[in-house]
Amino acid sequence: MVNSEPGLKKNSFHPGQLLLFSAFFFIPALSPPLFGWLNGLLAVPVFYLLTISGFKSGVTKLQASLLIAGIGALLLHRLEFYLFSLTLVPLGYSLFRSAATQESAAVSGGKGVAVLGLTWLVFWGMYGTVTGTNPYKYLLELLDLGFQQSLEFYTSKEAGLPPEVVYTLQEVTNGMRKAIPALLPGLLASALVITVWINMAASNSLINWYCKGTFPWGQYSTWKLPEQLVWVPILAITVMLIGTGDLQYTGAWMLLISGLLYFFQGLAVFIALLERWNVPVYVRCMLYFVLIIQSYGLLILALLGISDIWFEFRQRIEER
Repeated sequence: MVNSEPGLKKNSFHPGQLLLFSAFFFIPALSPPLFGWLNGLLAVPVFYLLTISGFKSGVTKLQASLLIAGIGALLLHRLEFYLFSLTLVPLGYSLFRSAATQESAAVSGGKGVAVLGLTWLVFWGMYGTVTGTNPYKYLLELLDLGFQQSLEFYTSKEAGLPPEVVYTLQEVTNGMRKAIPALLPGLLASALVITVWINMAASNSLINWYCKGTFPWGQYSTWKLPEQLVWVPILAITVMLIGTGDLQYTGAWMLLISGLLYFFQGLAVFIALLERWNVPVYVRCMLYFVLIIQSYGLLILALLGISDIWFEFRQRIEER
């Protein structure tokens, strides 16, 4: 349980802490090529501040941190990168409110996806209006250019590849150049889901680290999707098999997103099994690494997540 007031612990905010939280929002703007990936984690410091300090005090500290970061970005003429960092602030607040009202991980995540999706749409819509460009179209052109340049390099004499390898690369690359524009909405939606999940999981662990035994949404091994959601991948596969054109691609989007969600649930089941068997930490890390680098490992976890609906692996573990 996480209360909105007055915070988990009484926590005075020292100047060093103020600079630290300011740095979280300033560093991505300082060097986007090196630290731009940090933008995907910026809901975590927002959630942390609001949770440990309480809403009123947390908002005051957050405003001060954002002001310092904003001034720094303005002086470096990197304001547009800083403004994009702010799109994670509403997500942090949404997760905080969900945890404060003791909503489940699934409900909190669903609200988070809606909030972040709307925030990104507003941001890129305003960005496109100000710059006179279409961000979505620009992304498509950028991806296509990347495929084209890669193909030109691998087919050049400098690459020194055998003709049959070059032919295979041409076929694969041309196929991807055709498929990516149709699959891009599903890929972007998947990136949205991944961003919310990472921030939730990181926030959950961080609060437990700060206040041992306190999990805003319970331990990750207990996270569970609504049972009714299983119809989404079933419907997606059906649409892909009987549909054509845009309808078929819509089915692919649905399958991609639902498969990702069940991968997260499968990971929770897998962690619960490792905890039940008291597997050493170093062995767990090795297993996680193997599952991530192996393409079929992701599929196995997704199938494990779907199977948990019928076989209830975690419930059986608790009953033993």
